[in-house]
Amino acid sequence: MPYKNILERAGDRVMSMAELMEDNSFKKIPRNKIEYFIDESINIGNETANNFLNKYSSIEGICEHKKIEIKIETEEYDFETVRLRGEYKEGKEKIIMYKRSMKRMEEAYKKLGMDFLNYDNIYKILLAHELFHYIESKEIGKIYEKLEQIYVIKLGPLKRLFPIQKTSDIGANVFVKHVLDLSFNPKILNYLYFWGSGLVDKNRILNYLDELDENLMYLS
Repeated sequence: MPYKNILERAGDRVMSMAELMEDNSFKKIPRNKIEYFIDESINIGNETANNFLNKYSSIEGICEHKKIEIKIETEEYDFETVRLRGEYKEGKEKIIMYKRSMKRMEEAYKKLGMDFLNYDNIYKILLAHELFHYIESKEIGKIYEKLEQIYVIKLGPLKRLFPIQKTSDIGANVFVKHVLDLSFNPKILNYLYFWGSGLVDKNRILNYLDELDENLMYLS
C-alpha cells in the first residue's frame, strides 16, 4: 500500500498548515500568529463535531433535520470537474454535489489501490465538508469572522484588515474527520488525487509533507 505512509502523516496540524498556506493573505500573517489560526480553527472544528455527534447519528440525518436540499449535479464543464466537488449555496438551504468530479476522484484513488475511497465514501466526505459550511453560516458563525484579522495593506496611516478565510476550511476538514471517524485529515485527499491522476508523483507529496513539518517545527 504505497499510500499508507502518506495517510499516516496527514495529521490535523500538518494538513491545517497546508490549508493555511493556500490563503491569499498567508504571507502577511505574523509568524507568532500562525499557530493561533491553526489551533483555534482545529478547536472549533472539533467542538462542532462533538456537538453534532451528541445529537445525530449521521450527516444525512443532520441534513434531513435541517431540511437541507441535496442536489446531485450531473452536468459539469470540463474546466469545473474536480474544481467543483461539492458546493453549499448560502441562503438557499442547498448543497450541490458534482457527480463527474466525484467519479474522477474515485478513478484516481482506485489507481493507487485505495478501494475504500469509493464513490459513496467520497460523497460522504464532501457532503460533510459542505455541511460544516452550512453550520458556519446558520449556527456558529464563520470561523474567519470569529478569529482575529490581519493587516494586509499598510500605506502610512492607512491600514486595512482582512480575515484569513482558509480557517473555515481548516475547521471543516477537522469536522469531517471526526464526524466520519476517519483516520486521516481529508485535506490529504487533494494531493492523493493529483498523484492518482498522474499530475505529481509520490516523492513530491512526501517532500511537501517534509516542508510542512519543517514549517511547524520552525514555529516551536
